[in-house]
Amino acid sequence: MSDAVPSGAERIRTLLECASSVVLDVPGTDLVERPGLPPFVDCAVLPDGAVAVLVGETSPLHRIAVLARGEGPVNAELDAVDVAPVALPYRIRGRAAVQGPLTVLSQATPARIEALFPHRRAEGRVLLCLVPEHLAVEDLWGSECCVDPAAFAAAAPDPVAREETLLLQHLAASHADQVHALGLRAAGQRCAPDADTIREVRPVALDRFGLRLRLLGEDGRMLDARFEFRRPVRCAEELPEAVRRLFAHATADR
Repeated sequence: MSDAVPSGAERIRTLLECASSVVLDVPGTDLVERPGLPPFVDCAVLPDGAVAVLVGETSPLHRIAVLARGEGPVNAELDAVDVAPVALPYRIRGRAAVQGPLTVLSQATPARIEALFPHRRAEGRVLLCLVPEHLAVEDLWGSECCVDPAAFAAAAPDPVAREETLLLQHLAASHADQVHALGLRAAGQRCAPDADTIREVRPVALDRFGLRLRLLGEDGRMLDARFEFRRPVRCAEELPEAVRRLFAHATADR
């Protein structure tokens, strides 16, 4: 089994691409008309590592970026949150923060907007550009601050990230018994609930390296257990066989 861990740069790329919510804020600036909290936005990472942010043409964020042209870009912060797609305790799986100068993205034609955001209408929308200078992530893998912007630009998101939601929901709904059996293999780990007291096992995350489960004990204890594939998968089409092998080993151990 591999003990590979995705880099902080890859984890931020993955989180930005598949985040449950993303907000953009300009600290120290009064965003007129915003409802008290930074506005939700859509974002996409460009080939050079800059982050394209889709906002409304009448958005305060757009006006601030336009007004700042003569005085230089304003500093902004993009905050992304990743939430597990299945019901379980402590569903927030990760947060990423990207800070840097914010400008209006030139040549933001409707065609370019639709190419970057195929599920959003280009009409009445504009693109802003956030150039990462400081990047940080805190997720199920741990915390990493000051991720190198060059590494972020060169990184790629996890190849199964876009399919993860449906796959985890399928495991929870249609393979609960097999997921539970796999979770029992972790019952002997330190601080884990005893096998006889495990109330529930829920899938919490899936990536190219393996599957993460959350064990819930009758006594309130909780453990995340990691099961790695024999080799990292290269695409979503390889996941069924990789997961089947994990389930087969769990059954053989019983």
